[in-house]
Amino acid sequence: MLRAAAQWLARADLGTLDEMAFERWRAEDPRHALAFIRVSDAARRAAADGAEAPAVVRSRKAAPTRRGAIAAGLALFTLGGGALVAGKVSARDRASTPVGGMRRVDLADTGALTLNTDSAVSWKSGHDGLRLWLERGEIALDIVTSGPRVQLEGGPVGARLGPGRYNARLREGLLDLVVLKGEAIAEGVTASSDGAHGPVALALTPERPLARQLSEQDIAATLAWRSGEILFVDEPLSSAVEEYNRHLTRKIVLADPQLGGLRVGGRFVADDPSAFLRALEATMNVHVTPSQQAMLLSRKNS
Repeated sequence: MLRAAAQWLARADLGTLDEMAFERWRAEDPRHALAFIRVSDAARRAAADGAEAPAVVRSRKAAPTRRGAIAAGLALFTLGGGALVAGKVSARDRASTPVGGMRRVDLADTGALTLNTDSAVSWKSGHDGLRLWLERGEIALDIVTSGPRVQLEGGPVGARLGPGRYNARLREGLLDLVVLKGEAIAEGVTASSDGAHGPVALALTPERPLARQLSEQDIAATLAWRSGEILFVDEPLSSAVEEYNRHLTRKIVLADPQLGGLRVGGRFVADDPSAFLRALEATMNVHVTPSQQAMLLSRKNS
């Protein structure tokens, strides 16, 4: 485990570290985090001791095995130059929310962000401004600074954001970025809300970014979660259920898949589907069967 931690530190020193993969490794077992702390601490001590590290190695057996020599070489490489890099790896600030949760975080002189349900984000300030990683879920971002643009990254894509108001959500394979106010610059496309058409949405993919204008209903649906609500506008029931389940620990399940094509609309409380389910029973010929594990939707009289 210490060897794995040393290898992560060595990758950081080489500049080849996959930071998201590193964070997954560190989070999957508390012992991983402890091992990395121990290796980082050893790196700091070695850096402080200067030239003493080679003397320690020479004091070992005169004829080490090849495997031992490789391990010693890795240790020397890691301890010799990795201390400062280790500090950089662990320098990110982080925030997250559980299912059904919401959290606001101030970003010093940059602005503030709000995390929606089941979301995680990390960030780090540098000489070139703030770098922000959306790791899962959805955030609202308000940028007030007139300094360097904020670099937002989600998965393999990202954009540079100027002062303004934004909404970002990670979906499978893309980052859905809504520019409510301000300007976003992604590879191959620039989107601004200052034009005659108002707010715009960017679907950022590794292949080609796509831009689309937003209606007033689109904007209302985008903003609803900030008030703890969820808004459907002529939405297929299958999509509405998927959206609602982001906020629920006890999920809604379509026992009859044919119900998925029904169209629904309305504004509801995000973490309490009671009114939503009552509306389905009253207007959609849907029967709701609650259980401890889920809430099953089926057709009445079926």
